[in-house]
Amino acid sequence: MRFESEVVSEELLPAIRSIMASQLKQEYGLKQKEIADKIDITQPAVSQYLSGNRANQKIVDKMKDDPQIEIIIRDAVSNAAKDQEFSQEISQAIQTVRDKGLLKEKFSDTEKII
Repeated sequence: MRFESEVVSEELLPAIRSIMASQLKQEYGLKQKEIADKIDITQPAVSQYLSGNRANQKIVDKMKDDPQIEIIIRDAVSNAAKDQEFSQEISQAIQTVRDKGLLKEKFSDTEKII
């Protein structure tokens, strides 16, 4: 059994960060250090996200293929690029993934912590 928080921290957050890092590089032309500063991770982590070595690509693809999640993450990226808070968008993306059952196989054997 895994806790829901484990699935979020081990599967969803890396996928979201991977998408955000890619969009900040492609759409805003930011360098790895700038991306790291914007989303509050290390430059080596950004390097791993951009090279596809840190997030599960199947999960990244599922999230990118969903128009609603794509909009939420794009809003988070826009806020990050402007040095604005984006935690609400990340929470919303996670909840949307859960509500839509996009990773139901990951959450099927989890237990919520209240």
